[in-house]
Amino acid sequence: MVLDEIHKDRRWKGRLKGLFDKHGAGDGIVVTGSARLDLYRKGGDSMMGRFLPYRLHPLSVAETDKSISPDEIFKTQIPAQPFDELLTLGGFPEPFFLGRHNHAKCWSRLRLERLLYEDVRDLKSIGDIAGLQTLADLLPTKVGGLLSMNSLREDVGVAYATIRSWVQVFEALYHCFLVRPYSRKMARALTAMPKLYLFDTLAIPMESMGARLENLVALHLLKACHFWTDLAYGEFDLRYLRDKEQREVDFLMLKDGKPWFLVECKSGDTEPSTSVQHFQSALSGIDAYQLVNVPGYDRHYPGKRIRVLEYGKFLAGLV
Repeated sequence: MVLDEIHKDRRWKGRLKGLFDKHGAGDGIVVTGSARLDLYRKGGDSMMGRFLPYRLHPLSVAETDKSISPDEIFKTQIPAQPFDELLTLGGFPEPFFLGRHNHAKCWSRLRLERLLYEDVRDLKSIGDIAGLQTLADLLPTKVGGLLSMNSLREDVGVAYATIRSWVQVFEALYHCFLVRPYSRKMARALTAMPKLYLFDTLAIPMESMGARLENLVALHLLKACHFWTDLAYGEFDLRYLRDKEQREVDFLMLKDGKPWFLVECKSGDTEPSTSVQHFQSALSGIDAYQLVNVPGYDRHYPGKRIRVLEYGKFLAGLV
């Protein structure tokens, strides 16, 4: 049984509980919905013991019907979806499978309008929609950089608490997500500002190709974190590294709270980054991947446990 958008019924939890308690799960009950389903399930009647939550993400390069465990990543790299098309059409199914760039841009714009004028209204009473629109227009320019709430406050012209609240609303509605710094047992590491990324890659202008590439990598890594955590392979988290000497690595994947591997996004620099080598040494020599926008490139540095390879091939090894 598949029930879609059932959370629009105010008594949806009671109906589901009654159905489950009377008939059991049977061959399975699948309940699907938007971000509001995830929000609404956290309040009201408890559904404890009756459901398992799973988070759905946009399409990825390695999108298949097989469940890939953390031990199997990078072992089979057969792209199921074209990397270039995901970069230019985004990962949402409707515009991606239609394959028309103009339609994809229109779909992206309409999605943002619905989020501002419908989803946000249902979640929280916000009177300054114009200010919220201004914030939404600014976020694509902040992708991949350190996110300063004070800077956003000055640009939008509202209070600090308001900006922070609005960013949290966008996070709750899966418009954006924050990657926070990792500082545990790291000397001189920064612990303050997070980095911001968007679920809709098309919101980032094509002129900012570096930011769009980094955003696509962030989406893939976050999807892997959520997928493996939801399937109880462990607790996975996505962080970044930066110290007071301005050395930075874009992503650090954590597995059960421990550093697992590093990922650095580059354009055409095929030599291992000094920042990657520094943090890799500081983290006891974990594996590191440096991604370059050079078709077909793939080189191992066994002595350093560093692999430099093209974006598409790396993403094809994930989930």
